[in-house]
Amino acid sequence: MPELARYGFDTALRKAVICFALVPICIGVFTALLTLAAMVPNATILENSLDRPDVLLSRRADNGRVIDADTECIGLSVGMIEMPDEKPMVRAIRAQSVYGCDQYIDHLAGGQSFQPREYARYWHGYTIISRPVLSVLTYNDLRGILFACSVVLFGLLLWRIGTDFSAQTALALAVPFLVLNAMGFWVVATKAVSWFLIIGGAIILSRRVQPPLIGFFVLGALTAFFDFLTAPALIFALPALLFVLGVRARGDVALFDQWRDVIWLGVFWAAGYAGLWACKITLADAMLEGHVWADALSQAAFRLRGETHLVEAYWPGMALYKNLAALKSLWGPIAIGLFVIGPLSTAARRGMLMQIVRHGRLPLALACVPLIFMELLSNHAQIHAAFTQLNFAPLFFIAALILVGEGDRLLAKTP
Repeated sequence: MPELARYGFDTALRKAVICFALVPICIGVFTALLTLAAMVPNATILENSLDRPDVLLSRRADNGRVIDADTECIGLSVGMIEMPDEKPMVRAIRAQSVYGCDQYIDHLAGGQSFQPREYARYWHGYTIISRPVLSVLTYNDLRGILFACSVVLFGLLLWRIGTDFSAQTALALAVPFLVLNAMGFWVVATKAVSWFLIIGGAIILSRRVQPPLIGFFVLGALTAFFDFLTAPALIFALPALLFVLGVRARGDVALFDQWRDVIWLGVFWAAGYAGLWACKITLADAMLEGHVWADALSQAAFRLRGETHLVEAYWPGMALYKNLAALKSLWGPIAIGLFVIGPLSTAARRGMLMQIVRHGRLPLALACVPLIFMELLSNHAQIHAAFTQLNFAPLFFIAALILVGEGDRLLAKTP
């Protein structure tokens, strides 16, 4: 197959102009959606949320994996605190919330007063799903819907991977998510939206022939809108990794162009993510008496290296260690056995690993992007290790490809 024409600087610049024009459209659409979600009556949401308080308070899914219940309650409480004469748009932008499930249930039951927290630095896009659904269904049903949608999306991606590559490749992609705590994403609204972006982005963007620059910009913007600082780098890395595997399977692009394409994808995704997040902070700062930027910068510093009793140290690699340790006594040894010892267990696998190290550095680099992000936000990654561990999925996917014998064919292949 002849080499395809790749994007040069001029083409990327034209795409950037289009993306720049999309920014005000995204701001308008995001704000309108949040306002509509805030207009949903709180009375029915309150009633349906209190249908099964034990579900809200549960720290474990039915399969025993950990659920980030307190973050879920923070997210669900956004929009539930009504101030006198406050318009729905201001309420949506202000994003006052209750900290933790105990306080949230007390608030729903009309109990003790509390000091609300402002999370105006986030878009809270998950409310456009949770609030309308909770206006007609109970929270337990919301979890069921999120679980079903998550499983169906993942099944579609695995079917796509099996069709485009092989059944072994689909198995290699599935196993890391089984070992890691994917269930912690599937049943809570604040994390399921991140899962939808990870898997949906991989389904939509991985088959593209030309680098989908605008597609990754939109994916970055949607990450800013929906993701509650759950796994933003993974939302970029997995679709980009599968895009690279598709390019290598076709064998139609030189190695230099593969690196250039991925760098452009990263630039456009980062522009969408950082740009739309900055727009939200700026919008909230303008509407809420100019304190949101200061709060956002303070929280960013805390997420990096903030002092807290929940974090023991900030040595290099500590965030990665804490995330592996959060796999606990069952899944931790399984992960080490499959994804660390497994690729080294035979001479053939070790040879395949060396081939990947020599010729598959681009896929390896993409797999490491979420891990670097975790190390940068070490405080956040250590506190939320039971969920940020999903960032290991791309690297474990590469290890699993070695186990199923597909590593050198997909990762080390160069035109």
